[in-house]
Amino acid sequence: MHPNLLFFFLTCLTQAQAELSGLLSALHYFGLVSNVTFQSLGISRGQCHYSFNTYGLLEERRICAPDDEHILHLTQLPPIRKPPILMKCLQPETPENGTGKEPGLLMMGSSKEIINLLKPVGNATKRHEPGSCVVVHFCTVSSLECARVAPIMNLLPHLFPTLPIAYIDAYEFSRFNAEFGIVSLPTLMIFHQGRPLIKYDPSWADSEKRSFGRFIMRHTNVKTVDPQSISPHIINRTRSEPLPNVPVVHTDYYLGLAWVFILACLANYLRQTVFWKQLVEMVQRNWRESEETQMEMVD
Repeated sequence: MHPNLLFFFLTCLTQAQAELSGLLSALHYFGLVSNVTFQSLGISRGQCHYSFNTYGLLEERRICAPDDEHILHLTQLPPIRKPPILMKCLQPETPENGTGKEPGLLMMGSSKEIINLLKPVGNATKRHEPGSCVVVHFCTVSSLECARVAPIMNLLPHLFPTLPIAYIDAYEFSRFNAEFGIVSLPTLMIFHQGRPLIKYDPSWADSEKRSFGRFIMRHTNVKTVDPQSISPHIINRTRSEPLPNVPVVHTDYYLGLAWVFILACLANYLRQTVFWKQLVEMVQRNWRESEETQMEMVD
């Protein structure tokens, strides 16, 4: 009789210890317990004590928590850095005497110009085959962020004189936004043989000429020229042209129509509410009472 009671007592004690460890694990996970740790109790969350009792009472599931700092390195996979998408670009030869045309940002004014710009050269169908590469800057002059990166984009064709760099107004040519997957402005996209392969959405901290240059050199075989070789006159001129560094204010009629539609829907919704009906009935009742009062005063 005594051995059975002793076994029953040990079983209850083991189960209570397992429940206590599970409760402390939950409290520690939610930050409710900070001064009490499993190391102070002699229990390690980083390892499981496998035995018959722990297997039968499922104690190892309560002790080995998935957020344990001792086994956290076993549950997290190291980040895998994907190799860059590299494409080969055809580059025209630069004249040695410097009599060639001065590079500059190509301003697209019509859909025909955009199609001619992205027209493929040769029969290359894969990105590792030499083909025509075009860097397109999707933006609009009324955007504050686009105005902030405008000096950088104006200078970029001088840093890559053998690479065509064009500007497309995303507001004027909005149909190209859905076709090329433009979801934010500004967006820099590289085309190879007329196909969009990679795009770059710079953040507020990365909007600098070095980040744009690194993006182009990372995904193409085109290298930048020495920035010291660019004339100071060109650097001063690219600060405000061809893209302005100050946002241009335009009247957005579509936005006005959208607000009119929203207000009309709101008015129609309020017209069907009980509060609006009570308000109309109160006004009508007061109007009738005022008319009756005036009739009585006339009589």
